[in-house]
Amino acid sequence: MKFYKLHGAGNDFIFFTGSKVMSGETIQKLCNRNFGIGADGVIIIRKSASACIDFTMRYFNSDGSEADFCANGARCSVLLASKSGYFKGNRCSFKAGDGKHEAEILSGNKIKLEMKKPEEYAAGLKFKGIRQELYFLNTGVEHVVGYTSELDKLGVQNFGSIIRYDSLFSNGTNVNFVERTSPCKLRIRTYERGVESETRACGTGITAAGWLDMMLTGDLSKREITTVDGIELTVSLENEKLFLTGPAELVFEGRITV
Repeated sequence: MKFYKLHGAGNDFIFFTGSKVMSGETIQKLCNRNFGIGADGVIIIRKSASACIDFTMRYFNSDGSEADFCANGARCSVLLASKSGYFKGNRCSFKAGDGKHEAEILSGNKIKLEMKKPEEYAAGLKFKGIRQELYFLNTGVEHVVGYTSELDKLGVQNFGSIIRYDSLFSNGTNVNFVERTSPCKLRIRTYERGVESETRACGTGITAAGWLDMMLTGDLSKREITTVDGIELTVSLENEKLFLTGPAELVFEGRITV
């Protein structure tokens, strides 16, 4: 079976095209970094017969669970769909678990992706052993966001797992810790549900942090948000629509027996 390996800001995925069906156990094996290909998740894209959308996208975490959306994975999906001839030109539309999205391929391997704009956020969340008050919102999947002035020293794995498994969240949640370095610049680290670990980047988490910072400060200027590897992504509000802009890259392709 042919597969593709892509990454968006270090958040990496195994891709298959067409009508593929895989068990959770198979997905776990594929994502295993010692005994499989290795990835944060598996994505299946399929060319659409509908005139309304160009393709569909399904995302599975490395633990085999399916999630409604993955923004870094979506940008990679757009890149692969373009290379696979699913649409012509630089613009496309596709459907994921959280609904329809629009995207545009820009220069420099960057893709601008329309995101789900949260209708609201919850404030004042407190968790055992964590000093900060945190916020909760949904940008296609659930996210908790908290601010810190010591991002590099923070125990993201420990604190992230405490919040992720808190009884407040019936389906669990992703957890983001953010440091504001200037009025419109942030640094971020994310614990991802389904991977159960810190990942190199999380697109829906970056979007959550950027949009929340706009709401809390009242400054709707674009936010430049830097990952643990120093890769910068941009969150912007344009004509009441929310966008995430960042890189996507095809790493290699190959064949594997599943």
